Amino acid sequence: MGSKKVAGILGGCIVPIIAVGAIATLNAIPVTDYATLLSYLRDSGASIVEEGAIQEPFFDIEGRRVTVNESTIEVYEYADVGAMETEAGCVSPEGGSFRKGKGDTAQVCFVDWIATPHFYKAGRIIVFYCGDNDSIISLLENALGKQFAGM
Repeated sequence: MGSKKVAGILGGCIVPIIAVGAIATLNAIPVTDYATLLSYLRDSGASIVEEGAIQEPFFDIEGRRVTVNESTIEVYEYADVGAMETEAGCVSPEGGSFRKGKGDTAQVCFVDWIATPHFYKAGRIIVFYCGDNDSIISLLENALGKQFAGM
């Protein structure tokens, strides 16, 4: 086989591989904030209804309630990753308590959830889902990674 023929065969094989890689990259939108989370969920085929603001006593900022395929999630978007990480650090590993402050002056809030708590984080957001719907859990894990707190 001459070198020109080998180059032609290889060239024909490389182009489709590059094209497949480009398609996979287009679908891999990193979730870093509220807007990219909603975009990811919609692109995944989820039904999304933005419900409005929510204020929980254990988080310092107002969040947004969103219905995803008839299940409710809460999304808390922080000014920067550091603020998000500080807030995430207040959530106990099992997701049943929140600790603000240090030492003797720390305030602890205990919560008795009506279903299983799941806390996720990515970029500047914390996402909370209280429920047991495996398809919602899978969707959130695909978007945000494994939960950092909860059961």
